[in-house]
Amino acid sequence: MQFPEVTLRNSTLDTIVYAMVDHEKIPIYMSIPSGCDTNNFPAVVVMHGSDGMWLDHDPETGEMSGQNKEWRKLFDANCIIGAYVDSYSGRGVSRRTGKWKTAPDNFKISSQFIRPKDAYAALEVLKKLKNEDGETLVRKKDIALLGFSDGASAVASALYDTDLTPKDWEWTQNFDGKEYDSSSGVLPPDQKPDFGFAGGVFYYGGSGGYDYWGASPCGNNAWEGNIYMPYAPILFQIPSEGYLTENTLCLVDLLKEKGAAVELNVYKGVGHGFDFDDNPQSPIARLNTLNWLNKILHI
Repeated sequence: MQFPEVTLRNSTLDTIVYAMVDHEKIPIYMSIPSGCDTNNFPAVVVMHGSDGMWLDHDPETGEMSGQNKEWRKLFDANCIIGAYVDSYSGRGVSRRTGKWKTAPDNFKISSQFIRPKDAYAALEVLKKLKNEDGETLVRKKDIALLGFSDGASAVASALYDTDLTPKDWEWTQNFDGKEYDSSSGVLPPDQKPDFGFAGGVFYYGGSGGYDYWGASPCGNNAWEGNIYMPYAPILFQIPSEGYLTENTLCLVDLLKEKGAAVELNVYKGVGHGFDFDDNPQSPIARLNTLNWLNKILHI
């Protein structure tokens, strides 16, 4: 992987940088807040959902979708640098539809073992980010990860503590009753870095991982058979009516039993994809997210 050292003009508010991840050119949209009484910021890496990151699914516009622009305003108002990672366009994908939801094609953009690489590429870019005076812009210990739907699954995967993987564990996934292994393109997670993310925020993602982590978190043998455990705290933002809600609630319960640092908010009366300005639960959830980020990022 190649992580560029980026130097920004002091007047820069937006820019797109590129990181090479497994020979793929991954765009990272950087937003720099202005009017803040600091040159040393916290930061959040943002992982988009299945609909992609760009307005009208077109990276050539250089304009992010409405949801990302809304979060950019929130980060600006709270003096947080945003790094929005496009996991799709550099791999020839616009949206996670059709064959990109079906094994083995979907392995190319897997939220379990490919998209976490993109998250860590953005983390390394942020650590090296400087202004034209040579000052480091980001506090290295204060970088969090935020994701929506498929991007939330990538958040959880990126925060998996690889030190806890059982010896001789075989990394496989199951789709429609068929098991896929390394010969089909299923990869093990990259070893977690010595210095990773401060924590993550998980909005309405799936938590089964197609059995990547072993037994379903809702299964009878989840305690022994599911190996997932994060190395950093996670805030789960879950809708009561979401079609992915059940397995995530099971996972949160399992992680609490295992002593993981997880917090859960359940938003009544809404379903999957509720994070939009015109949804009354959305500003409540966003405020909860910002309050939680304030805590883990020392704002």
